[in-house]
Amino acid sequence: MASEITGVPGAEIKLAVVKAPNGHKIELLEYLAPADRKKNASLRPCDVGHVHIALTVENLEALLQKIATSGWKAAGKPQTLTVGPNAGKRVIYVRDPGGTTIEFMEPPSSA
Repeated sequence: MASEITGVPGAEIKLAVVKAPNGHKIELLEYLAPADRKKNASLRPCDVGHVHIALTVENLEALLQKIATSGWKAAGKPQTLTVGPNAGKRVIYVRDPGGTTIEFMEPPSSA
């Protein structure tokens, strides 16, 4: 069935669904086959075809320490946005071991 849905002959997929508040869901897919698939993403955030998701987190520093032990790498250093609808949030792009980019956003503390 995965081949018919994706158009990728021989596709085998491992799937997880992350449920977020307000009924939002994020599907995470890992292709296990075909054998000739690329195993690492090499696209940069500025390249056509690159995609990422942004997730709001509560403790950015603790999260960065935790994911570093799993082979995730920060693309840069956390920055605090100063303009726009996300002003005040600390943000950073990270890459998982396969090269997928995820943006983490930490809202300003309400202190």
